[in-house]
Amino acid sequence: MRGGVAWLLLALFCGSAAAQSADPSLVSLPDYFQKSFDAATAKPLKPFAPKPKLMKAIRASVGLEDLPDIITRGVPTPPERPEVPQTVAAYAETPLPPERPDSAIHLPQAAAQQDVPPAGQAQAPVEVQPDSRPGAAIPPGTLTHAFVPLPVRRPGGIDDRMNLNPGANPPQPETKVAMLGAFPGAGMAINNLARMTPEAAIAKGACSVPQPYRLMALGPNSRTTLEPAAIVDSAMVGGLVRWEAGMQAAAKKELGESVVSIKIAASYDCRGMNRKRGAKLSEHGHGNAIDIAGYITASGKEITVKKDFYGKGANAAFLRDVHGVTCDVFQVVLGPGSDGYHEDHFHMDMGRWKACR
Repeated sequence: MRGGVAWLLLALFCGSAAAQSADPSLVSLPDYFQKSFDAATAKPLKPFAPKPKLMKAIRASVGLEDLPDIITRGVPTPPERPEVPQTVAAYAETPLPPERPDSAIHLPQAAAQQDVPPAGQAQAPVEVQPDSRPGAAIPPGTLTHAFVPLPVRRPGGIDDRMNLNPGANPPQPETKVAMLGAFPGAGMAINNLARMTPEAAIAKGACSVPQPYRLMALGPNSRTTLEPAAIVDSAMVGGLVRWEAGMQAAAKKELGESVVSIKIAASYDCRGMNRKRGAKLSEHGHGNAIDIAGYITASGKEITVKKDFYGKGANAAFLRDVHGVTCDVFQVVLGPGSDGYHEDHFHMDMGRWKACR
């Protein structure tokens, strides 16, 4: 180790000598260390001493003879801070806070001396009785029956309403739900856009509807009834509410009156597409589709897809307008001329594909 350090110092000395011979302006390594040592051990400079005559002459040359000397002596030290006498009497004058009231629970002597039950065995509650003698004072913090609040009385009949036996529960009342959203009539009061009742979940092979509804009427105050009631899921209920508003607008425009009832050809139905054996499961099998065959107006006039779609006049214009409204709301819309299976009704569903024929 020492040999390596010696060789390193020798290499540095030789390198400095070669550099000095090549460039005379460079300082040799020993001289550099000597100058650094001299600078580190040099005496400090004398403090600045102002020269009054020179400063007076300078002030006279600029017309500031009366200006006092800026620097006449060293930096003045601040005065010492006076000592504040600290006596015991000063602490004695500080008032003490009031004593904290005793909040411990005082148990009778007999209860305090009871044996502790072994581990795993429940301890019997200790009943604390106040002194029943007239005029006897109750010790602070003593628990008595007078301080224990009574439980809230259980509402009558609550056990009947919470009965888990389905046969004993009364049938659910008919409910009306407002499907609010970006469609005509949005923002109307609850119970004013769809009349329906929830049904039990459907699970039949590949067919399933987690939360089906029996939909009986649409629109404000149930103005459009469904004959018969349709079994659909919640997504279809929302779509039908939007569709009903556009359908009524088309009826007012083309027929001059409103529609009071629509004829339902199919809703939930566990079957393949177009009722073909071995075909892909229809959206009807998920409660996600509905077929509408006709309409009945306020005057009692019946308009059917099979009879009036290819006709002329107001009835055909109304059906064409309804077809356009249906394509704006639902994903798949099939009608007359689409595939030969929908010549007498409009099929509409909320499936994954988008088609309007």
